[in-house]
Amino acid sequence: MRTIILATAIRYLTPLFLLFSVYILLRGHNHPGGGFIGGLIGSIAFVFHVLAHGSERTVNAYFQLNVYHKSRQAYRNRTEHIWNLLKANTWNRPKGFKEIPWRYHLIKVRPAYMMAAGLFLAATSGVVGLFLGKPYMSALWSEDGIAIIGAFGTPLLFDMGVYLLVLGMVLKMVFTMSKE
Repeated sequence: MRTIILATAIRYLTPLFLLFSVYILLRGHNHPGGGFIGGLIGSIAFVFHVLAHGSERTVNAYFQLNVYHKSRQAYRNRTEHIWNLLKANTWNRPKGFKEIPWRYHLIKVRPAYMMAAGLFLAATSGVVGLFLGKPYMSALWSEDGIAIIGAFGTPLLFDMGVYLLVLGMVLKMVFTMSKE
């Protein structure tokens, strides 16, 4: 099912799906929506990307970051060293760049880590009420509102945790099924 039309469309639709999922997440505590629906919409973006490009490319594009690093050599000045680091870590690095012995540090976000972080955030959002002498999972709101988000409170933290949990679960299933 990998066609150039689908791949091109998904390239432009993925950021829109992700923005819409964050919008649904943020308006969820006052209107229909929230973390569960936002997480599902966000995962749809990655499901379509896996269908169009494969799971390995999706992981490389969105969940893995390679940062190339090399110690500064004595004969190079600091500005030239920083410029070389910038060239090594941009998307349009020269073709023969991998031949240079650069070390790279890999940052990889795994779906299981997202699930764990989401579960932790959702569970600890209710603890704030306990510290203030209220029942567990009491909704606490700040008095000052933030533009776009509205009032900030513990229900938003809970929704963010649910968002990460749902996104991680769907991604884990999709990546596992796409390997088979």
